[in-house]
Amino acid sequence: MNRMMMTIIFLVVTLLCANAFGAQNKPPVPLATLDSTETAQLLFMREEEKLARDIYDGLYGLWGYKVFLNISRAEQNHMDAMLKMLDNFAIEDPVPSDAAGSFSNADLTALFPQLTDWGDDSLLAAFRVGGWVEETDIADLRRAILDTDEPMLINSYSNLLAASRNHLRTFVSHVVNLGEVYSAQVLDQADVDEIVGDYNVIPGENFSINAGLNDAWFYPDTSGQGFFITVFPVEEIVFLAWFTYDTDLPAEGVVANLGDPGQRWMTAQGSFSGAQADLEIDFMSGGLFDTSDAAPIHKAGGSILLQFDNCSSGSVFYDIPSIDLSGFIPIVRIMSDNVPLCQELNAITQ
Repeated sequence: MNRMMMTIIFLVVTLLCANAFGAQNKPPVPLATLDSTETAQLLFMREEEKLARDIYDGLYGLWGYKVFLNISRAEQNHMDAMLKMLDNFAIEDPVPSDAAGSFSNADLTALFPQLTDWGDDSLLAAFRVGGWVEETDIADLRRAILDTDEPMLINSYSNLLAASRNHLRTFVSHVVNLGEVYSAQVLDQADVDEIVGDYNVIPGENFSINAGLNDAWFYPDTSGQGFFITVFPVEEIVFLAWFTYDTDLPAEGVVANLGDPGQRWMTAQGSFSGAQADLEIDFMSGGLFDTSDAAPIHKAGGSILLQFDNCSSGSVFYDIPSIDLSGFIPIVRIMSDNVPLCQELNAITQ
């Protein structure tokens, strides 16, 4: 009887362990099934973002300009976003290794040394390489958006597209700052001109983002809205809260339980290097006042290029694809109490 009982217990435990082990090794369930075109494009976008990161890492090591470091960190975030999409659709990651120049795609493998050699020629050439990479990204992302009907992919690609437009603006402005004219390399010239617009602001070369910038900032011509900016110097991350209003006034008679129905707020965060930070906008919805009963939903909403001239003034370049809006807001501090601290910290970093 005891031997039989022991046998039964052994079989039950073995079965439970087998089920647990099987559950742990069960392949992920895709949220949806992509067709062959969608799958190929997602795989390519994951590696194309890696190409951008690897190129910018190399250009930063060669030329030491922090714009390359900052954008390379943004590209790492884009790689991570594409990996998340691959996981969501249960597709194996094509990246064979994190080493620079390591790709599964043969075209990207051949392209990496070509772009590296081109960027070695001069600083001007390096900025033009950046422009070429971002123009190519823009073209590929637009194509990928047109070729899918998956809302999750469209949202993710759209946010990468917004960031690529901001990166293109940055590289074009650096080319112009060297006294050269930037000519379109992949897109039509009219397309590039429309994307870049009046963006011609170069971040302060002798300024570095530091915790002395932690403050409330605004544009005096639009009183009643502005930004809270917090710098985390150890992590090299900037957090931004944007308090603003909707793009149209609420209909007459529309009311809110709390505050004005037209009020809006967004958050954004990302890495910084030198005087520039590359931030991803986050929209939140679904929460309720002072309660944890309704957990808010996070949704990526676009890109912000935050840069500073000095301890007292800066610029917010926003690109929000969901409402097809991009623009520029010059900002200054509301109060100057932290300026001395900012200047002291900046002197330490130079």
